[in-house]
Amino acid sequence: MFRLENKVVVLFGGNGYLGREFCIILLEYGATLYNCDIMLDESEFTTGLKEKYGQKYQPLNVDATQKEEIIKAKECILEKESRVDVLINSTTMKGDDFYLPFDEVSLEGWNIGMLGNLTIPFLTAQTFIPVMVKQNSGSVINISSIYGIVGNDQDMYKGSNLHEIYLDKSPDIKQIYSHGVYNAAKGGLNNFTRYLAAYYGKNNVRVNALTPGGIYCDKENETFLKKYSAKTPLGRKANVDEMNGALIYLASDASTYVTGHNLIIDGGFSIW
Repeated sequence: MFRLENKVVVLFGGNGYLGREFCIILLEYGATLYNCDIMLDESEFTTGLKEKYGQKYQPLNVDATQKEEIIKAKECILEKESRVDVLINSTTMKGDDFYLPFDEVSLEGWNIGMLGNLTIPFLTAQTFIPVMVKQNSGSVINISSIYGIVGNDQDMYKGSNLHEIYLDKSPDIKQIYSHGVYNAAKGGLNNFTRYLAAYYGKNNVRVNALTPGGIYCDKENETFLKKYSAKTPLGRKANVDEMNGALIYLASDASTYVTGHNLIIDGGFSIW
């Protein structure tokens, strides 16, 4: 019941750190996968998946901040496929002021965070769920975050190097902060998930959220890793592949009676 051989999956944000892992596991479980992201077709990642999975892997260059591009992607997919079984929203965006103190962040930075984490899932849902309604089945998975359900301990970021890793441009600051827009957008995404689940339940379209905790990245410095791990009952960050089981569960027929749920995979971070 966990296999995906007969399912067409549309993934937005599949070129990111977590999104690439999602691409691999979905293909391994047999899905026909359309990876919608801003990417170069000749990238090593894309080439490798094409060589291994052939036509089962279809990368589409899509700027998901533009609804007309999402619509074009849908039309392209439906020219080749008779259905869309799974929609996964795994996009995120950060403005250049993401790690500044709250009273110094800009409206532009706030809007960028809302666009990448909440508005794009709204646009993709509007575009693809009607396809699922017509076929009377489908699963939507919104990738959320623990910061959609808990607040931030800003002291945890003292001495970290996150701004150097995740932003192309970064102010030269010693103390960084996590941006409130991320909490607001991911919290909104969780409740938007519940809204969609209630709205489309009668159409047999399931909508769930998957909430990862912090995922290990070898570029993060020891200072941050130790502080984060100390706040987690399992004593570490997640490995990037530890979201795979939850994703396959929600995408597959193993979860046909699950909707409106937020599946939290955080090593216990949120239980304190």
